[in-house]
Amino acid sequence: MAATSTCATPIKGTHMRIIELDACGVPVTGAAGMVGVSSGFVQVEMEPDYEDGEEFFERTASGQPCVNQKDDPTLKRMGLTVQMCEVNVSLISYIISARELTTGTPATGTGFAVAEGNPTNRFSLEVWQEVAGSGACDASGNQRYIYHAWPNVGATQIGSYTIENGRSTFEFTSETRGAGATWDTLVGDDYLPAGEAVDTDEHWVWNVTTTAPPTVACDPTTLAA
Repeated sequence: MAATSTCATPIKGTHMRIIELDACGVPVTGAAGMVGVSSGFVQVEMEPDYEDGEEFFERTASGQPCVNQKDDPTLKRMGLTVQMCEVNVSLISYIISARELTTGTPATGTGFAVAEGNPTNRFSLEVWQEVAGSGACDASGNQRYIYHAWPNVGATQIGSYTIENGRSTFEFTSETRGAGATWDTLVGDDYLPAGEAVDTDEHWVWNVTTTAPPTVACDPTTLAA
């Protein structure tokens, strides 16, 4: 345990970044990969999925408790529900394992086509929040952020989509796995304390940082090796 602690009050959500992973959860670098940064999300909701601990209870022949014990619950994964008000075609088509529809040279994504079958694409999801109130800046006057990272996300399902006299929200749900072996060195290092690593059984990272979020852009970029 640290000798001193940091206190911060998270508020709002400012940036979201999606980075393409391979089937083993390793970030894909260079032209084969994709990085997308958006501010067009409504909310990111996380719901932990626990397996209840096994309970052991037995009475003696006289009816008195003989064994009364329950094992601790086990965290299996995180369930994520994301709602987008802005649909970035390249970003969303990758997330939901759809085929991107393109036109022109160089290719411009204009839509996507969704086929039956299993979702196969995996990605890491990072979200930045502001720090509220008097703790918004550190002692040196640097803006502070709450950095969230789910290093290995997939099994994505499309949520309900409503067309009506109003704004349509694109929703998807996903599940986490433990981080890929090189996720922290390729992705998270800028937003983690110096010398810290992310273990391969860790599903969620939460950290206070003064490193600014990446720049929002409609066009996808790539990840440097």
